[in-house]
Amino acid sequence: MEPIEIFPGPTASLDSPTAQKLLLGLHRALSFSDLWTALQRLFEALVPHDTMVMSVNYIDWRQETTSLRLTSANSRVLADRHAAWLATKEGSKFLQLFIERNKGIPCYRHSQAMPNVQSISRTPYYKHYMIPAGWRYSAHLLLWRGSEVETSFAFRRRSDQGDFSDHEMALLRALHPHVATAFERTRLFEGEHRRRNLLEQYYRAKPEAVILLDWNFEVLYSSQEAIALCVAWNLGPEKARFYTPKTMFSLPPEILRECKRIKPSWEQRRTETSDLERPAIAAEVKGERAGFSATITVRREGGSSLTKPLFVIRLLWTTEEKRAKGGLGRKLGSLTPAERNLAKLVCTGLSNKEIAARLRRTEGSVKVQLSGVFQKLRVGSRTKLIAALQ
Repeated sequence: MEPIEIFPGPTASLDSPTAQKLLLGLHRALSFSDLWTALQRLFEALVPHDTMVMSVNYIDWRQETTSLRLTSANSRVLADRHAAWLATKEGSKFLQLFIERNKGIPCYRHSQAMPNVQSISRTPYYKHYMIPAGWRYSAHLLLWRGSEVETSFAFRRRSDQGDFSDHEMALLRALHPHVATAFERTRLFEGEHRRRNLLEQYYRAKPEAVILLDWNFEVLYSSQEAIALCVAWNLGPEKARFYTPKTMFSLPPEILRECKRIKPSWEQRRTETSDLERPAIAAEVKGERAGFSATITVRREGGSSLTKPLFVIRLLWTTEEKRAKGGLGRKLGSLTPAERNLAKLVCTGLSNKEIAARLRRTEGSVKVQLSGVFQKLRVGSRTKLIAALQ
């Protein structure tokens, strides 16, 4: 069989108020769940069907191996493993050769896949897979990545619903670029979200004072160490001791001013170079209080042009006392802020009961946390802990 034209048949307009409203919903979707909801509404309104199955991220589309297969909420028949097995077993002879001959085809119906339309219902694919489910007609929309199908939509109809018309196929062709764009946008945003989650996990695991700001100077992430340092930076170390850090946290004004100052530099480079060629911008900030400083780096996390750069802020507090106790600082670096505070209280000679009263906690919780401190510093007693930190 010769390849068919990629865009056969009439063209269709999506200018109707209903189509425009549904497309706006599609293009607003940033999460996969919102995308799937918008797609169901779109196809149910514009291309009526009995059942719709979406197969996402084919690992091997020839074997129907995909990371996710979903049936729309209003479908009559649910997709299952047996159905996927039948589709693979019988479809390889009926549909895959057709798709191979028509690489990049955005959509097709089964009546295009065989020259003799009347013989379709007699194929093993129909006898074993389609007819037992009550289906007679089918159409597909395919999203490609290179020469391979990445995601597909299968629309099924019963005999009484009739085959998919030329106008409906034209609608699917018109919808194809919108659907492809929505998938790519969602992939980029979810990938960015995943990267930021990993970044947060990384900084949580390291005792660093790090803050991430978005392009509008809103805090995306702040480590516990950074929160404590910001409070000490703003109020002074002595006064900060009387407050719970999270309740008093705010970005030091010197840091915010510097972020606002260097932001235009990135925007100016945007007009001069591409995103991939643009290096990070870095700046240093000295606090009005002695010993406080920060480095600010503007950079893009990931290669998406749909996302704005981040401000990565690393805070430091260097005092004469800290320099004199460099060994102590290195040992305390393996502890969380709360664990460091507990270790320091132990070093003052307070008992667990006295520490619990000062921290307004139970004596049992202090014992549990102190055990964790012992394990991290590899000591077996309060005496050895005090000796290790002197």
